[in-house]
Amino acid sequence: MNKRLVLSCLVTLLSAFVSGCWDQVQIEERGFVVGVAIDAPRSKDAEKRAAKEAPGKPRVKERFLVTHQLVIPGGLIAGNPNGGGQNTTNEAFHNLSSEGDSLFEVSRELATRTSRAPFYQHLKILVISEEVARKDNSFANAMDFLLRDPDSRRSSRVYISKGLAKSILEVKPKTEKLPALYINSIGENINKNARMLPEVRVGDVHEELLNPFSFVIPRVRAEANEIKMAGSAIFSNRNQMVGFLGEEETEGLNFLTGNINGGLLKAKVKNDLVVMNIQGAKRTIHQDLRDKQKFRFTIEIECEGILAEAFALMDFLSKDETKKLEHAFAKEIERMCQDTIRKVHKEMKVDVIKLGSNIRQKNYALWKQIQNDWEAGQRLYEKSEIRVVAKVYLRNVGSVNRSEKEEGR
Repeated sequence: MNKRLVLSCLVTLLSAFVSGCWDQVQIEERGFVVGVAIDAPRSKDAEKRAAKEAPGKPRVKERFLVTHQLVIPGGLIAGNPNGGGQNTTNEAFHNLSSEGDSLFEVSRELATRTSRAPFYQHLKILVISEEVARKDNSFANAMDFLLRDPDSRRSSRVYISKGLAKSILEVKPKTEKLPALYINSIGENINKNARMLPEVRVGDVHEELLNPFSFVIPRVRAEANEIKMAGSAIFSNRNQMVGFLGEEETEGLNFLTGNINGGLLKAKVKNDLVVMNIQGAKRTIHQDLRDKQKFRFTIEIECEGILAEAFALMDFLSKDETKKLEHAFAKEIERMCQDTIRKVHKEMKVDVIKLGSNIRQKNYALWKQIQNDWEAGQRLYEKSEIRVVAKVYLRNVGSVNRSEKEEGR
């Protein structure tokens, strides 16, 4: 009888281990993190600690101020004025900020302040401040924990904030209960506005950190009780942020990299405004690599769309008038692209247009010879010549030819 009891207990224990339930955490005990913001504070505590560790040196030890946005499940349900135990404050999130030498330390420190341990599998957005991104190695160090943690999602979106990152998670929009979901939803509107970068995820950042090329990450900034997601943060191939591109410069960069998914394009015809709804665009890079001290690139951009708005009095059914419209839009694309090239090629001197990647793809043997002299060394990228040629095709001019009567009629 005793043998049967012992055998039964062993079978029960074995089945528990095999089924994987021995280390389970109940869902009501999870602290669901939907947003993380990383800043670089210079608190008095950090300065005192740095002074003790390195006396006589003014440099403050690197620390992070990390803000976690945790979900309050009761706040996602409308409050019950008659009670019933529901969250009547209608607050669906709680932001917790902690300071530490590493993100792992901050994550564990939260255990002293909340009953629910942070759980990152539902993380939607990661916001890193400009201050962190501009410091040597700080950006890569900030990403390290989320890349190693098996509970983190590589599909979480990454943004660089203009100003404090925690202020992004403190915005209280009227259309959403969770700021992180509100920001995540705005990031999905890239087919509506060409001045937004395509989404960049944690997994994409990991690839960029390992690649020898410069890269870009979308910029976000807080404005009152809303955020604006336009513009881009530029990173060198040393994984350090070197500056921002404005909204129009980001639109030019999207044309140069072939990342246009929609949006609008404005131009002037006869000194009047015309607007095109972009339906699609592609770019082709033509290389002339005969002179190693002056590579020549021609970026050909083809864009098509429909006429969305026109203040000019024209016969839009005329082929000649349509050609004038297409030419005006093409010149506007070339102007924006040249402004972007001037910024990233001559001022920042970083190859976010991915010309080096194009050489590696088409002429790998040559790339192996020049890769150390592309953005550094002899700086062949800086010496190169970049030309842009744009072509626009109007597929439709709308359902009317005119919306205003010409004078004299």
